[in-house]
Amino acid sequence: MPPRTKTAPTPSPRRERVMPRDVTDEMKDSFINYSMSVITSRALPDVRDGLKPVNRRILYAMNELGLAPGRPFKKAATVVGDVLGKYHPHGDSSVYDALVRMVQDFSLRYPLIEGQGNFGSIDGDPAAAYRYTEARMAAPGVALLEGIDQDTVAFVPNFDDRLKEPSVLPAAIPNLLVNGVSGIAVGMATNMPPHNLREIGKAIIRVIEDPAVALDELRKIVKGPDFPTAGLIVGKDGIKQYMETGRGRLINRARVVLEAKPGSSRAQLVVTELPYQANKARIIEQIADLVKDEKLVGISALRDESDREGLRVVVELKRDAEPKTLLARLFKLTGLEVTFGVINLTLVPENGRLVPRELGLRGLIDHYIAHRHEVLVKRTEFQKAKAEARLHIVEGLLIAVNDIDRVVQLIKTAKDTEQAHARLRKEYTLSEIQADAILSLRLAKLTGLEVTALKNEAKELKARIKELSALLNSREQRMAALAVEVQEIVDKFGDGRRTEIIMADMALEVAETVADAEIVGMLTYGGRIAQLPLPSGRSRKTDAERDLTTDELPLVKGRLRHTESMFVLSQDGQAWTLFGSELPTAARSGRGTALKEVVEWPKQSVPVLGAIVRDFAHPLFVTMVTAAGQVKRTVIKEFRNARLAGIRAIRLDTGDRIVGAALTTGQDDLLLATKAGQVIRFHESEVRDMGRDAGGVRGIALKDGDTVVAMAVGHAGQVVCAGTSQGYAKRVSVDAVPLQGRGGQGVQLLTAAERAGTVVGLVTVTGDVAARFVTGTGDTVEVDEDEVPVVARATRAVQLSAWPGSLTAVSLVSAPTE
Repeated sequence: MPPRTKTAPTPSPRRERVMPRDVTDEMKDSFINYSMSVITSRALPDVRDGLKPVNRRILYAMNELGLAPGRPFKKAATVVGDVLGKYHPHGDSSVYDALVRMVQDFSLRYPLIEGQGNFGSIDGDPAAAYRYTEARMAAPGVALLEGIDQDTVAFVPNFDDRLKEPSVLPAAIPNLLVNGVSGIAVGMATNMPPHNLREIGKAIIRVIEDPAVALDELRKIVKGPDFPTAGLIVGKDGIKQYMETGRGRLINRARVVLEAKPGSSRAQLVVTELPYQANKARIIEQIADLVKDEKLVGISALRDESDREGLRVVVELKRDAEPKTLLARLFKLTGLEVTFGVINLTLVPENGRLVPRELGLRGLIDHYIAHRHEVLVKRTEFQKAKAEARLHIVEGLLIAVNDIDRVVQLIKTAKDTEQAHARLRKEYTLSEIQADAILSLRLAKLTGLEVTALKNEAKELKARIKELSALLNSREQRMAALAVEVQEIVDKFGDGRRTEIIMADMALEVAETVADAEIVGMLTYGGRIAQLPLPSGRSRKTDAERDLTTDELPLVKGRLRHTESMFVLSQDGQAWTLFGSELPTAARSGRGTALKEVVEWPKQSVPVLGAIVRDFAHPLFVTMVTAAGQVKRTVIKEFRNARLAGIRAIRLDTGDRIVGAALTTGQDDLLLATKAGQVIRFHESEVRDMGRDAGGVRGIALKDGDTVVAMAVGHAGQVVCAGTSQGYAKRVSVDAVPLQGRGGQGVQLLTAAERAGTVVGLVTVTGDVAARFVTGTGDTVEVDEDEVPVVARATRAVQLSAWPGSLTAVSLVSAPTE
């Protein structure tokens, strides 16, 4: 019989001690914890990369999926699913809504994602479901991730500890400053406006160069917000306030121009730009409701004429309507004017954690510079460690190839790989990594060429390590390198300012424009610009020409309305568009106003093109040629918003400049002349249409030391006139210059002998219109049929009898006509 065992008594359950706690305290602590979670993990952006967690996770997931520019698009559903499954444990709508906003060019100043499909509209239309749309990263989005694979940022576990995700992105672009952000947390909110990348980049570089620079100087560089929808900002007090304190109120207003209704004597107000985040359909509905309720009188019709070319909402006025009064009520009662409350609230790293802080412009720039400096240091350390690791292997390989016979013998006589490994390490005092590399060495690497390549690689690696070590040891070098990186980003993505900042007393100036007012506009070769009202009477054209006097030859002079535009292009590739009403008024015997006092004109630059543009929808092209022989053609509508700050018209190489430009129709021949007398003629269709940031294509093959000096637009039957700096000229038929393909060397039109000087100009004229030399002192010498007849191309040039000595001519131009 088995022995009886004594069963231990079952212990009674231990009663846990419950600590009493006031429900108010519990609610308070729980709410604080929830609030901080929302603030740091959902609603507020990081000051370093300007992204909320959901935006950061979307970009990182797209990077992991390989959705880079130039790669095929993928369904947005793929991206949303990847983000939800790996990094963002929330609803799919939160991810897709954030993705959609990063696509919209009317929401972000520099969109981070490219979309294909319906991603919503400025009318408030929602995006299509994510199963219908496709996406990939845009170039600015890629720049935010640049260097993420080089240990530049810290990675943290994802929500289930399966994967790692970046806590912040390297952010080569100052995203928070240039794209802005809005978000509502618990008990706090952020609403940061976007800015222009060129201005922000310039300010960042200025702070890098001089950390003690004053905020007032930075405010001269960063004019204020630059909204993707353009529009106007009225007044500068709010801008100053938020740049100093992080908070301010801005009046953001639509751009409204006054036009004459086609075929009628009535006027109409035309909205061409909206305030930031305004809903166009809602504004039209507001205006219609106000007219219906008789709160707005004087409006006869309302139309939305917006299309792919741009925004255009037309408000037709009754014959007795007062435009200024009506416009003031439109701004007051509708969304054509909004108040943008700036709150620069962002998460700032302090003592190892993120805390919300309100920052002014200088604070935001300082934090961005600190972040980029940290990224630069970590990237340099990574690259140095990688170069050292490779040098370690290469040195081991060189040891092996220098005694290859002994190495082969050691390996051949070893019973296994482990023994061969041990023998190599003992015989040559190698590391484990070096021994592995030798055992993996292919026989093809033993050729003389490969051995030389190993030696060269070792030399290059040592130089690279020395360079990286110097960078790590010198903060001055690091800051200089950081400034270069910022400038590269500005050169790559920067563009002209869209939003215009006006003073409060100018706010209703547009309404004071008379719809059918005409003026005489003029731009001179010396860079002076002016307007005069046309005198009444039958002889008004003659009177205007006589009254608008100047000691400079006009580059363009003609009649235009206040609502029409004068287009100006400088030799360094910047373009401006000024309404007729914006041209400064000159006295009847005045010299006009210098361009630098009207627009942001670059120093030491001169205009190369001035043209009156009546309709930017007209199929015209801005065609230009540089001294290096590059030709570029861009549709005129690309310059519709080239406002007073200017926009880039061409990407120029260092030292290059524009030497000739014209508006062409698409059916013209282009003639390029070099200072050595070569001329080429080709059809403008040889030059494809390009965007504003392109650099052009080769127009003529230049010999050493030769440069392009002029461009002319010509047609068969016209006469081309060329001249030199010493007063020699020749006139030949355009047909005498053979039509050929772009990029050739052309033909010799004018021999630039030493006594004749260098070629300075080339123009085409029709009939008996004269051409003119413009000398360095401003003198003009006419070239006409009487003194310089049309001759064969091989005939020598004629010296002008009226040439004023040995002055250097700056250009040869056709006589201006109305």
